[in-house]
Amino acid sequence: MSWPLGLEGAGGLVAGLLLGVAFGFILERGGLGDPKKLTGLFYLQDFTMLKVMFTAIALAAAGIGVLALLGVMDLSQIAVQPTYLWPQIVGGLVLGAGFALGGY
Repeated sequence: MSWPLGLEGAGGLVAGLLLGVAFGFILERGGLGDPKKLTGLFYLQDFTMLKVMFTAIALAAAGIGVLALLGVMDLSQIAVQPTYLWPQIVGGLVLGAGFALGGY
């Protein structure tokens, strides 16, 4: 497994685990674990989930940009996978249906 920050083996796994736990904690504190918020998004009444996710995406992009500018991260080491449209559409529909049922 290759990491753009130069962490290999167990160090990369530990970093991934810690970042994942921190990200999940922040999302939970943002209210994304509340079924009422999820249902409110589907009814277009509560956009908290959308705001938190877009903020997380923008913050991650800005963080990667800053790390690249400081020379800590090499952007050429980040692999961008090809897009397969139909499987993503089907997966999105299945995931969305599961979220809607979970929120209901």
